Amino acid sequence: MTEARGAANRLLPLVCILSAGGESGLDAAVTSARRFDLSVLIGHSGDSHNVAPPADAETVTIAWRDDFAAARNELAAIAQTRHASHPFLLWLDSDEEIMSWPAHDWRQESAPWLLVQIQDSAAMTPRPSARLQRNDTSLRWCYAIHEMLESTAPERPQPPAPLAGVLLSHHGYEDDAVIAAKIKRNHAIVEAERRRGRDYLYLWVEEARFAEAFGKGAAMAWTKVFNHPDAAPREPGDIDLRVETAEALCAFGNSAPAEELLAGNPHILSLHLAILRGQSARGESIDAERLDFLAHCGEAGLGDWRYSYPRAVLGATRDEIRALATQPTEIAQTGGTAAGAVEQAIWESGMQSRFMQNEGFDAETLGEDLVLMNNKTQEVLTLNPTARAVWEALDGRPNVAEIAEAFEEVFPDIDKAELRADITRTIDHFVTSGLAVKTEDAA
Repeated sequence: MTEARGAANRLLPLVCILSAGGESGLDAAVTSARRFDLSVLIGHSGDSHNVAPPADAETVTIAWRDDFAAARNELAAIAQTRHASHPFLLWLDSDEEIMSWPAHDWRQESAPWLLVQIQDSAAMTPRPSARLQRNDTSLRWCYAIHEMLESTAPERPQPPAPLAGVLLSHHGYEDDAVIAAKIKRNHAIVEAERRRGRDYLYLWVEEARFAEAFGKGAAMAWTKVFNHPDAAPREPGDIDLRVETAEALCAFGNSAPAEELLAGNPHILSLHLAILRGQSARGESIDAERLDFLAHCGEAGLGDWRYSYPRAVLGATRDEIRALATQPTEIAQTGGTAAGAVEQAIWESGMQSRFMQNEGFDAETLGEDLVLMNNKTQEVLTLNPTARAVWEALDGRPNVAEIAEAFEEVFPDIDKAELRADITRTIDHFVTSGLAVKTEDAA
C-alpha cells in the first residue's frame, strides 16, 4: 500500500520551496503540501545551518547570489535530476500554504505552465500567478527580483491557463515590520543588480516601492514605472503590469493612468476604488457615477478575476463603498500606513527651503499643458496648469510658503495645509527629475 502511494505521489507535482533557514512559516508550508500528498524539495540558501529542516521534506543546499531567479533555476535543475518522474514543479514561498488542491490527471496535461490562485492577504481577493512549470528545460526563471517564467525556445509559448481548484494563501503581508523588512531586502537585490549593470522593469518597481515606504520621489518613480516600455501588455488580454502603478499614483493625486487603464477594462475594481480614495484624501467630491458603478460590480461579482481587490467590496452597498473609500484618509491621519509616512517625509522636506529651475531643459506647450525635457537624462515631464504655475514660480527662487501665498490670493477658500502639501510634492517631483534644485545646492 505504501509503495503504491509513493508511486502515485511521483506522478503529482513536486513542491519546491526556497528557504534561508528558520522561517516561522516553513513548517506550515511543508505541512500544507503533505496534506495533499505532495512531496517537497527545499532549497536551503541561507546561513542558518543550525536550524533543523522540516522532517517531512528533502533539503538541498543551493547558492544565494542576491538573485531569486538564479536560485529557482538551480533548485529546478536539481529537481529535474533527482525527481524526473514528477511531471510539474509547484513553487511555494516559505510563508505560503496550499489551502486547496484538485484531483487532476497530470499524465494528460500538456501545458508547459499553469496558473494558480494566490491570496496575498485575508483582506484581498485572490489573483492568478504562474507557479506550476513542467519539470523539464522548456521554461526558465528570469529576473533577480519579481522573477518570471519565460520560454527557453525562441517562440513564445501559449499563455498559461488557470488550473481550477488550487488556492495558495500568503501570510507575508500581514505585519508592517515584515513588509518593511521585505522592501529593504528587495532594495538590496535591486542595488546588487544595478552594480551588475542590469536594468529592467522590476528593478524600477522595487525602487518605487522603496521610495514610497522610506524616501521621497515616489510619485515620479511610479510614473517612470507606468511609462516603462515593458510595463504595458505584450499581447491583447495579457495581465497589465501597470495596475499597481496606477493605484499608487492615485494616492499622489494623479488618477489619469488609472482612468486610462479603466477605459480599456472597466472591471479592474481596485482602480475605481483607488480613484475614489484619492478624491477623498484630497477633500474632493466623490465621483457619484463611479461610486454607483463600483457598488454594482461588487454586488454582482463583476470584478476581473485577474486583478486582486479588497474583499470588502464584494456585496457592499453604496454607503459601504463610500466608507471604504474614506478609510485611507482616516488611517493616514493617525500615522498608521506607509503612505502616511511618505506624506510626512514629503512635508518635512523643507517648507522654508528655496528652489530654482535647473539649467539644461527644453520646454514645449501642448494645449494648456507644459512639457519639460531634461536634456541630460532625456526624461520628459508633462505639467498640468497647476503644476505649470508652480514651475514658473520657481523662476523667482521662492520657498513653498511664498508660492502658497500667491495661490491663496487667487483662491482664498482653498485648504491651506493641503495646498502646501501639494506644492511641496510637486517641487519634489521637479527635484527628483533633475529639473529643479534647492538654491543652496546650486550655490
